Amino acid sequence: MAHTLTLPNSGAVVPTTGAPDYGGGATDFALICLALAAIDSAHANVQFLNAAGAVAVKPGTVFLKAGSAAAMTLVAPVAGSRASGGQDGVRMLFEALDAFAYTLTTPANKINGADDTATWTAAVGNSFELVAYNGVWYVVGTPKGVALTEV
Repeated sequence: MAHTLTLPNSGAVVPTTGAPDYGGGATDFALICLALAAIDSAHANVQFLNAAGAVAVKPGTVFLKAGSAAAMTLVAPVAGSRASGGQDGVRMLFEALDAFAYTLTTPANKINGADDTATWTAAVGNSFELVAYNGVWYVVGTPKGVALTEV
């Protein structure tokens, strides 16, 4: 019987509670395993985009590191509360980890109700945050090195 589990987000392999050294959860070893599982759970809110393509709509941070300029797409959020299957309140932070001019495109007028394209200047740390409400993405705060336009 296998006594390990591969954590879904980090890929770390940790012992299960049935492992001989686990000690019923009361050992330092067991506490370390629990801490690794908690860290893995936190990574569920992080996406790493290293190529052009679609961005999954999920709350958290999207790190951009494609090694070249990359075009991304983001669908319009589903209107309504999360309890009813909507995406109102979902917040997504997009942050460039390398110095390339990224673009993010949504359907027409789905950023602030008037824009559909976000374009990064080529600098590490350029970022902006979106929050979903009623089928539209709204910018939170002031974008850093990201221009919004309707193309």
